[in-house]
Amino acid sequence: MNSYLLNRALGSITPSTFHLAQTTRLVHNLEPSPGIRFSSTAVEPRDDKANAGTSTPDDLLAHRAGVNVLALDQYEGRFMVSGGADPSIHLWDLEARGSELSYVHEPVASITKLSHDDAHTHAITSVSIYPFDPTPSTILTTSHDGTLKLSALQPTSIAPVHTFKLDCTPYTHSLSSHPSTSLLVAVGTSEKPVRLLDLRSGLSTHGLPGHSSAVLSVAWAPHQPHILASASKDNRVIVFDIRRAGHNSAIATLDMEDAVGLVSPGSAPTAYRSRTAFSPHARAHNGAVTGVRWTSDGNYIVTSGQDSRVRVWQAATGANTLAHFGPRIQNTASSHLAERAPLLVPQGYMGAGHETLLWANFSDSDDRGEIFMLELREGAFIKRLRTPGLLSRRPPTQGRSTALSAARINSLAWRGNGASGEGIEVFSAHGDGTIKAWVSREPEEAPSEEEEMEQATLKRKRDVLEEIYQGFMST
Repeated sequence: MNSYLLNRALGSITPSTFHLAQTTRLVHNLEPSPGIRFSSTAVEPRDDKANAGTSTPDDLLAHRAGVNVLALDQYEGRFMVSGGADPSIHLWDLEARGSELSYVHEPVASITKLSHDDAHTHAITSVSIYPFDPTPSTILTTSHDGTLKLSALQPTSIAPVHTFKLDCTPYTHSLSSHPSTSLLVAVGTSEKPVRLLDLRSGLSTHGLPGHSSAVLSVAWAPHQPHILASASKDNRVIVFDIRRAGHNSAIATLDMEDAVGLVSPGSAPTAYRSRTAFSPHARAHNGAVTGVRWTSDGNYIVTSGQDSRVRVWQAATGANTLAHFGPRIQNTASSHLAERAPLLVPQGYMGAGHETLLWANFSDSDDRGEIFMLELREGAFIKRLRTPGLLSRRPPTQGRSTALSAARINSLAWRGNGASGEGIEVFSAHGDGTIKAWVSREPEEAPSEEEEMEQATLKRKRDVLEEIYQGFMST
């Protein structure tokens, strides 16, 4: 970094080059910040007499039955909304702590099924903030109760104002933030078609057929307000044009076997025959596709599947870029269907060709609470973020994680203008009811090779002792 400072002083590099170097360094320096915690105890006091009079980091829960989803407002990034399995919804003011790295957030507004008659009655599955208000005033939420609700944010409460009854289980929803959007909310549900809901009329307009199983993830193209991508349990990713009707709305599918993509007849070699844009036989993954996202510029589509693969596609041609993220990626099948998508670092933070994504690893058999930072184009591994405190805890069930485990990361949220650390922040929603913060700060000195070997030896000895203990207990 000193060389960039010198070159900036000499005028040998442009301000944009220096800015990219600085933001890249900040992203790479993301580290856990255990001092920043979230507690809803002021709203939902715990009935745990055994822990009366004590207060530890593990006692501070954002939601009592796990945090399922997170969302930040797109203007200032000041407010964050969290939805839990309780099912409760909380609004957090992230600016309340200023630049402190040790602070306990309390919700500024909340709603539970006990506080409002029209509140959700089952676990929250997705949440978003209406993107066109400088100060957040409306949120959209879906739940296992089969509804999508529009709720108004009031000074101390959250009040539902309209309910879309879907008569099925919604897993995800998406509202385009494009200025020319038609204000249609796309909803992925346990039914095969993608549902479209009109915010102007408050009615369900029509469905987009094409999938043969539940739709787990939907995402609007950032550069075209009429283009929508959906990911399904049927292993497929379909791109829709909502201006068309019926089956004609499905204009393209992604095929993991196609590394060339669609080629116009005039530019294709005589021996090459381009595939059709839409094929009912094309598969994006060898398992359910749990997430689909567009890059900020709309040039790439990123998908994640239960075949433990993250794939990157050229949006213009549908070609599989063959970016390989290595065998460390985990996203195993689970009986609990939910959207699991990578978090893409927004455009402008990383240089061209070095776009970055964050992936929260998930495995039913061995969930370690890891977040991988990876280069989007090449799949290169940048760093691993480990959830703090997990090594000192005993897992709830030996050798298998549960939905209420601190290691289970259900959602990630990006904040690029935070006050703590050096401005870059990420928040993670965990199955044990906690929300954890990751801020950019100067890394501590890395342990030496001898120290790493010593720690590995101690871990092996602890594992042997744990096996002996479990053997005595089972006997």
